[in-house]
Amino acid sequence: MAARWVASALAGILAAGAPAVVSAEPADGAVDATGPPQKTPRVRLFVVGEPGESFVALLEETLTDLGFAADLALEPPPSRQGLLAWARERDTTALVLQRRERADGIALTVLAAHPQDRFLRIREARVPSERASVQAVIMMRDVVVRSTAVTAPTPSQVTPPLPTKRSEGRFILATHGTLYGGFLGYSLQRAAGSDDPRLLYPLMAVGAGIGLGAALIVTDEWQVGQSEAWYLVAGTWWPAVAAHLIHGGRFPDASAAEAWQFGLIGSAAGVALSSAGLLNGGMNDGGAVLAHSGGAAGLVVGGLTELAITGETETLPLAGLGYGAVGGWMVASATATLFRPDAVDVLILDLGGLLGGLAGASAASPLLFETPTIGKTRGWVAATGGGLLAGTVTAAFFLPDDPEEAEPAAGWRYLPRPSTVGFAPGVPGEVAAPGYGLTWRGPW
Repeated sequence: MAARWVASALAGILAAGAPAVVSAEPADGAVDATGPPQKTPRVRLFVVGEPGESFVALLEETLTDLGFAADLALEPPPSRQGLLAWARERDTTALVLQRRERADGIALTVLAAHPQDRFLRIREARVPSERASVQAVIMMRDVVVRSTAVTAPTPSQVTPPLPTKRSEGRFILATHGTLYGGFLGYSLQRAAGSDDPRLLYPLMAVGAGIGLGAALIVTDEWQVGQSEAWYLVAGTWWPAVAAHLIHGGRFPDASAAEAWQFGLIGSAAGVALSSAGLLNGGMNDGGAVLAHSGGAAGLVVGGLTELAITGETETLPLAGLGYGAVGGWMVASATATLFRPDAVDVLILDLGGLLGGLAGASAASPLLFETPTIGKTRGWVAATGGGLLAGTVTAAFFLPDDPEEAEPAAGWRYLPRPSTVGFAPGVPGEVAAPGYGLTWRGPW
């Protein structure tokens, strides 16, 4: 009922410019001067994507209220080049609506092909999720209502092409792509065991050029936002740094060429995993911050863990730093693809953990004076780690209140999650005990 009321109200407002159709029964013995009754125009509706049953029902009811006989197509729509030919062959208006979910809203595209027209009517817009239904109805009315007085398009009727919007993360990705290309060239030269500068500089220049070109091509083909760019940057550098640290800690006597080979493998794997993570529906600012935060936090926690195990303070815990960095980055990056954290919340937690860790390290610093022992080193590590954890937990109480529940990323919203599923019957007047379980959310 609500969908039909919205459709009727919108159709009533928007159809003001549509041609009115008046029919009347002729009186007995009177001659019908209006001629034969007009045939109700038919519209074949193609819907691309997964808009939901209520959204499709709203479109069908709106077409009906505008005076068309709506027919929902079950097969995929024809191509843009063949849409007009399809409409002329069947003497039916073809209406295609495409609805795609983006990180910053809903992208809507509406195409209409009338049998008598020589051009396609196209509308495109990107709107927030809550306005998608209203905007789709408005765009559909603009392209499907055809004036009988106009037989050819005038310049005012032709929809101008939408300006191509450059990716917001173009500069970020181009800068880091250039640096990463130079890093790859340097790594390839070192991995080959060569120290010849006549080979080093050309490799770095070629690598930087390839990295810049690849970044420009990617940002031209796809809309890469600043959040997506910084998320890719995290996957580019954290695994590379971690690979060098792990190799330096585990194989200190190995050749330098092996270390650079190990770094190449780690960086390539990081870029591949980050690119795959963006396939789930983009990334927001909080997810990009979380990816970098996970790498930094893992670096600290991994180093403290190795110090606690070995108890040595003479050498840097390179292996622990590397394992922690790559582990923290992987966990944080995976979490960012499942949920959409808030950037301010992540920064508040990072600040709380940093201040707590510094406070714990400062309070236990006398243990490292004079001659530190294994027990004193482990005590200092315990105090630092405890301060880091206490600071993070304390900062969690200062997070801004969000009246709305965090919405999971597109594609993962159907996963089960812990929730309260009911309440156990109890004594009247007393609070019933809640029952916990798993719930699913979806359009069913």
